[in-house]
Amino acid sequence: MIDCGITSGERLCNFLNHRLLAGEAWNDLELLLDSTGRAKQLVEFYRQVAAVTLTGRIVAAGVSINATTSIYDAAFNKLFTEHLRSTVGIPGRLMNELYRFSHRALEAAILPIPRSVQNKIRSWAIVRHQWCYMCGASLDFDQNDPVLGYTLEHIWPRSYGGDSIEENFLPACQSCNSKKKSNFATWTMPAIQSLLYGISPEEQRLEEIHGSFKFSMHYRAAQDLAIQERSTLKNAFLKIGPWTSARLIDPDDVTDFFNLENHKQN
Repeated sequence: MIDCGITSGERLCNFLNHRLLAGEAWNDLELLLDSTGRAKQLVEFYRQVAAVTLTGRIVAAGVSINATTSIYDAAFNKLFTEHLRSTVGIPGRLMNELYRFSHRALEAAILPIPRSVQNKIRSWAIVRHQWCYMCGASLDFDQNDPVLGYTLEHIWPRSYGGDSIEENFLPACQSCNSKKKSNFATWTMPAIQSLLYGISPEEQRLEEIHGSFKFSMHYRAAQDLAIQERSTLKNAFLKIGPWTSARLIDPDDVTDFFNLENHKQN
């Protein structure tokens, strides 16, 4: 979730984050959590979960309504607006703006991937990026390998309003696309709170960290870089490269999600 996101879903998510979820309460929560030693990280986690979850709910609702009433019919406007009013606690003066962001995200979710974009990304990958952007494995472009077969991966998922445009695609293997990243829109979505290995765990335990956690660490590093450099997530992923083995940041602290990283140091 970055302010310079390029997809309709990211823009909806950022609108919700900055217009609906903004306020001093987050500072109060950080103070309340100070004794945890992870206050800043937990506030970031909770805020992203709130914004991304609401984004997904809005798009999913629109998809459901579209199944019976096309988004291009006048009746859809009424039904979708009523749904937004009943589920999103936003001031009336912002409703029209919320509707516009939501409608664009919904369009991105239901429109098919253009064949021209699919062909362009595949051709680029064959020449310039023959590996999975997440795990780094060599891709099988002939689709003979069910694990390493080439897939076209939405960085921001379609189900959260991710547009099928070049800047929202990267090549990934079947395994990472379907099992590790799944349909996660950001690093907060896997159950990262369950990643607890105590102090100074053996290297073998770190090697056995589940793929969804590897995705989360990798995504968080790319997100931080994108925010720092005001770039897109795609450019950030290309810059940090595939994930590496997980390693401790502070060997004297407990091994939890926030004390691990799996990207190359810049």
